[in-house]
Amino acid sequence: MPRPPLPLGTHGEVRCYKVAEKRYRARTKYRDYDGTVRHVERMGTSKTGAKENLKQALRDRARSVAGDEVTAASKVVDVAGMWLRELEESDKALRTKRTYRDAWDRDLSTPVGALRVSEVTVSVATRVLRSIHDNAGSGSAKHAKVVLSGVLAIAVRHDAIPSNPVNEVTLPKASGSRAAKQKTVITRAEYTRLRKHLAASDKALRRDLPDVVDALAALGCRIGELLALDWSKIDLGAGTIKIEGTAIREKGVGLFVQDHTKSSAGMRTVTAPNWFVDLLRRRHESAETEWVFPTASGTLRDPDNTRADLRTVLAGTEWVGLHPHAFRHLVATRLDEAGLSAREIADYLGHDRVSMTQDVYMNRKTVGDSAARALADLHRED
Repeated sequence: MPRPPLPLGTHGEVRCYKVAEKRYRARTKYRDYDGTVRHVERMGTSKTGAKENLKQALRDRARSVAGDEVTAASKVVDVAGMWLRELEESDKALRTKRTYRDAWDRDLSTPVGALRVSEVTVSVATRVLRSIHDNAGSGSAKHAKVVLSGVLAIAVRHDAIPSNPVNEVTLPKASGSRAAKQKTVITRAEYTRLRKHLAASDKALRRDLPDVVDALAALGCRIGELLALDWSKIDLGAGTIKIEGTAIREKGVGLFVQDHTKSSAGMRTVTAPNWFVDLLRRRHESAETEWVFPTASGTLRDPDNTRADLRTVLAGTEWVGLHPHAFRHLVATRLDEAGLSAREIADYLGHDRVSMTQDVYMNRKTVGDSAARALADLHRED
């Protein structure tokens, strides 16, 4: 007769192992509320310390509201605490975690925290999220919607409510002056004129913006991914670049390179167009630091500061409000025009999804040179 499964929210036998001098690992199996049995472990300087750390982690993991489960009478603030702990344990990027924590603290805790989950109806969720949209903008409303949806999804999983009301909320699209603040699309003709403008600007040259912009147009990567590049990731002979991290500033930590990109799909090796490899060779010959695109003092460059540099240099021009993300659109458009498949484009840009079949069965880690050939003439002036 098979052994009965662990009850939901309980753990099995705790085992402790010595892994080094004054270093112990306590480990057990825990059955989460989704029915999945997962290993949980904690370290300590003694067996007792490791076990106590594990017990604390298990208490935190099992902690819920209204006893051992979420009910219709549970407060949203308590369920939000559960969701935030799940967020913290997830593999999401640190910046994403910070964004969602801030969205709860700043925009949601006051208007919905004291409500019971059964009181958050479609109309209540709509009123709260539209108020955030009107007062803080579409970006804040979008983040708040993700957070509130995640919080109430826990209530659905615990059968506290029959469905997630946030799924029925529709937010207005950004419009007017708010939408005009950022330029997120750039054409090839605009890019050509932009290069000439930056090359003639002393301020842009001092801030190394011509090469940064060319890099974004060659790779279509996120600005944090670009600034995280060090010379160990560049193979000038093969013309390949490993994109395996992102530069991020975390409160209380400072600026550093996170050892993964926004998603697993973003961990990629791309073959760059020849003109960009030539640009890298030139930079490598005069490089005095490990970073490919450092600050003037040779340190890791901040993505937020680089966006600000771009805004400053382009103020009052036809490119006012240009966002680095616009170059991802430029690259995607150029690759599409060249006839690359959706899978090839997604792999080059590090996008997460095209279809489940392609995600599971196609090799996504090393990209061929089709993208490089398609971008070969982007640098040429007509």
